Amino acid sequence: MISNSATASSSNFLSIGSTYSTAGYSVTYGTLTSSSTYKDYLNKTIQFIKDSTEASGTYYRLDSHLHPNNSLDFSSLTSAKFRNNFGKANISTSPVPGYVTFSYISSSGKFKLRKRYVYSYTCSTSSNTTSCPSSYTADAVTFKDYPNLYLTYSGGAYSLTSTGTKFYLYATPLSLDIPSFMNASNTSSVSNGAVAFQLKVSSTSGVETQVKTDLKSSLTAQVAYTGTNASTKTAATTQLTAILKALTSCGQTLRYSVDVYTAFRDALLATKLVSDSIADGTPGQNLVPFVYFTNEYATDTSTTCGKAYHPMMVVVSYGNQASPNGLKDVPHPPGSGTSDYDNSSVTRYSNLENYMLPIPMKDYGQLTATTFTNNTFTKNLWMDESKTTQEKDIYNWADSADNGILVDGSVMFPLYNNALYPSPYPGELSASGCHVGQGGGGPHCHADGYQSGQGLTLYNNTDYIGKTHPPLIGFGYDGIALFGRYRTTTDADMLGYNTLDSLGGHNHNSIGYHYHAHTLTDFVATLPDGTTKTIPELRVLMKGAYIGKTTSIPYFRTSTSPPTSNKYVYGSSN
Repeated sequence: MISNSATASSSNFLSIGSTYSTAGYSVTYGTLTSSSTYKDYLNKTIQFIKDSTEASGTYYRLDSHLHPNNSLDFSSLTSAKFRNNFGKANISTSPVPGYVTFSYISSSGKFKLRKRYVYSYTCSTSSNTTSCPSSYTADAVTFKDYPNLYLTYSGGAYSLTSTGTKFYLYATPLSLDIPSFMNASNTSSVSNGAVAFQLKVSSTSGVETQVKTDLKSSLTAQVAYTGTNASTKTAATTQLTAILKALTSCGQTLRYSVDVYTAFRDALLATKLVSDSIADGTPGQNLVPFVYFTNEYATDTSTTCGKAYHPMMVVVSYGNQASPNGLKDVPHPPGSGTSDYDNSSVTRYSNLENYMLPIPMKDYGQLTATTFTNNTFTKNLWMDESKTTQEKDIYNWADSADNGILVDGSVMFPLYNNALYPSPYPGELSASGCHVGQGGGGPHCHADGYQSGQGLTLYNNTDYIGKTHPPLIGFGYDGIALFGRYRTTTDADMLGYNTLDSLGGHNHNSIGYHYHAHTLTDFVATLPDGTTKTIPELRVLMKGAYIGKTTSIPYFRTSTSPPTSNKYVYGSSN
C-alpha cells in the first residue's frame, strides 16, 4: 500500500476508484480506520510487477489487486488512470490504454518514471478458438520532453512532476500469498510469459437469449430475468413443488429436500463479478444468469406409474469466481502445451466460459469404497492417461475434466491433475485452489481454498456464524451435494462432526449422503517419475470418483453444453 505519510493512521493511500468504465478506473486516495472493510484494504492494495523488458535496473508496473486487469497509467502529466492492460479493452480510443513503469528510490521514497507502454492486441480464430495475443510498445512521444518525472500526490490528486512526493510503503495486512498447502513442493515462481487470453462468448446477452429460445415454453418463466428476481423465484418454487409431487406419486424420491436446491439456486443467482479480472468480463455482471428446474421422464414399466422421472437442476454459468482470481500469483501455472515447459507461455488470464450444467436431483443411490468403479463415463483420468502402473482408486477413477459446480458458478476438477498426482503439489494453483488449464481458457478449481480470516475464498468464517452445519458450497455432477469443511475443534458441536468416511462424505440427520471439503494429512503421492512424495497437507473439494450412481442418469457427461435434443436439459419440444 502506497502512502504519503509515515504514520498509517493519518495516511492517504493510493487507491483504485469504485466505478467501472471502459476508459479505466480513477486513481484516488483513501484513509484506513478501525471500521475499514475488507474491500477498503483491497482497493488500496497494489501489486508491484517487475518489468522484464529492461536489460538492467529494477522497474515496476503497479497493478491493482482488486482489479488485476488494470495497471497504473499516465497518458499526460495529470491524467492518472488504472487502465485495462490484460483483456478485451477499447484500444482504438484516445488515449490508448497502457501503463507506466517506475523505479522506487528508497533513499528519497520517490517513484521515478521510467517508461510508458502502449497496450495492443489482435484476435484471430483457429479451430473454433479465438486467441488474442497482446503486445506492449514503448511510448516514444508522451513524455519525451520530460526526462525526470516523479509520482506526486497533492490535493487529493496524483500527477507526474519534476519534484515528486515522498511515499511510504506498507505491507497489506490481508492474507494474499499462496498458502503452503497450495504449493506443497515450495516451487519458485516462473518467469514465463503469459498465454494469450481467449474469447469464447461473443456476448452474454446472446447466450441468455439463446437459452430462452431453446427452452420448452413451460420453463421460460424460470428464466424471464437474469440473476435474483422475485418472479423467477416464484416460477422455480412452483416447478419444484410439481417435481416433488410427480416423483412422490410414482414412488420415486429427490436426493435432498427442496430447500437444498432452492438455497443453492438462490446463492448462484446472487453471484456477481466484483473484480475486473476476466479478459472479457464486466464487473457487476451476473456470473450465473439462470438456474432452472426440469422434470422430463422416460417410459418405464417397472415403476408404479410407468414413468421414470429424471428431474434436473440446470445451471447456466460463465464459469468464473467473483473475486480477484490470483492467477498472476500462481508459482508454476500450466503451460501452453505447444513445447517443453521452459519455452512455453503459461496461463495467467481467464475468460468467460459458457456452461449449461444439468445436476441430477433424483436419488439414484450411491456407491461405496469398493464399488465406485461401477460408474463408467466417457472422460476418465485413469483410462485417458493409461497409467497402468497405478491401481484404480478414488482419486484417479475420476473425471478428466470438470466434475462439479461451485456456489459461485465456477467449476471444480478432481484433486488429481492429468499427470495423476495432486494438483496442489507442484504449485500450479492460486490461493483459491484454482487455475486455468493447459493452453488457456476459463478457470477451474482442484482444491479447497478456505482459510480462516481470509475474505476472498469461496466461503469463509462468516458462513458458519449461527449455523449447525458447514455451508453448502457445490454439487458434483453425480447429484451429490458438497458442503464446506468442518473446522477442527471449532465445529465440534456441528451436526455430523468427525464422521466422514474414506470417500469424503457421510449421511446424518436425514440430510442424505453428501460430500464435505476436508483435509488429508501426510498423503503419499506417486509422481510422474515413479518416485513417491509425502505431502503434509492437502485441502480437498471432491477426491475424484463419483459416488452417486450415474449409470441411470440420462446423457451423463456427454457434453458441458448439451444439444437441444436433450429433453432433460431443455424440456420436450414446444
